[in-house]
Amino acid sequence: MRIRELIDFMGDLTIKTGYPVPVPDGFSYKWALKYNFNREGKVVLYTGALYQLIPYIESLSLYLMAMEKSDEGGYIALKFARSIPRDIINKLAQPDKRLISWSYNVLTSIANLLLKNKINFSYLYENDIYSGVLLYDMGDEEKFKIHINKVFKLLKQSNAEKIITVDPHTTHILKNVYPKYIDGFDLEVNSYLELIEINDESKLNKDPVVIHDSCIYARGLSLIDAPRKLLSKKGYEIKEPRRNKSITYCCGGPIEAIFPSLSKAIAKNRMEELSMVSNKVITMCPICYINLSKVSNNYNTEVHDISEML
Repeated sequence: MRIRELIDFMGDLTIKTGYPVPVPDGFSYKWALKYNFNREGKVVLYTGALYQLIPYIESLSLYLMAMEKSDEGGYIALKFARSIPRDIINKLAQPDKRLISWSYNVLTSIANLLLKNKINFSYLYENDIYSGVLLYDMGDEEKFKIHINKVFKLLKQSNAEKIITVDPHTTHILKNVYPKYIDGFDLEVNSYLELIEINDESKLNKDPVVIHDSCIYARGLSLIDAPRKLLSKKGYEIKEPRRNKSITYCCGGPIEAIFPSLSKAIAKNRMEELSMVSNKVITMCPICYINLSKVSNNYNTEVHDISEML
C-alpha cells in the first residue's frame, strides 16, 4: 500500500505536469535560455529533464527516508499531498541551488561539445518534458502509455527524425521501450557520447580517473568503448574497478524512492570498490552521480560527470 501510494503520486503528477515530482515552471529549459536554439528541426536534443530533476528529487529524499521509517503517517501525508496545489508544494520542497547549478553546467557542457563537433540541433524548451522512465520501471503501464504518447507527439511536432539524448535512462527508454508501445515510432535515437569526437589530444593529466559504468549504458545499450576513447583523447589515464564494463555494479540510485537506506548501502559498496582504484570517479548518469556523491566524502573521492571532464 505504501509503495502503491508513491507510484500513484508520481504517476498522477507526471500526467498532470509532465514531471514525476513537484517542480517550478521553466526549470527544465532555463539552462538553454542563453542560447538561441531553433525549436524545430530534423535533429533534436531531448534531455528528458532527468539532470534537471535531480535537485528536486533530492529535496524530497529526506522526506522519503522519514516515510520509510514511519508506519503509515508518511504515506498518509503523501496521499494528502496529491491534492495540494503545485505552487505550495514547490515552496515546501526547496532544492539545493548548487545541484541546480551543477545540472545546468552539465547540459551546457553537452551542448557545447555538440556545437564544437558542428552537430546542428534544435531544442524543445518548454516541451522538453520527462521521458516517463520511472513510471515504466515502477510498473505503472497505463500512465506510462499516456505520457509517452504525449512525448512522441511533441517530438514529431518539432519535425524530429533523429534524437540526441544525454543520459542512459532516457536513451534506453526511447530506443528500446517506446517502439514497443507506440505504433509508427520512427525516430533514430543516440546518446551524445556516440556522436562527438575529441580531436585535440591533450597531455596526460596527472591524476588517473576511474569510470563507473552505468548499468543501462553498459549492459542495456553496449555503450562501453565510447566514453573511454573520449577520456583517453582528452588525456586522462583510465583505471578500471574490479566490476566494470558489462559486469559493472549498480550505484543504488534506481531504488532510492522506495528503499532509501538500501540505496545508500549499495552506493557505499560501489564507492568502496571505485575508491580503491582512484579518487576521481567519472559517471555518465545523473542518478549515478548524485547517489555516489552522497557517500564520496566517506572515501575521500570526487565524483564528476563525464561531460564536465570533456
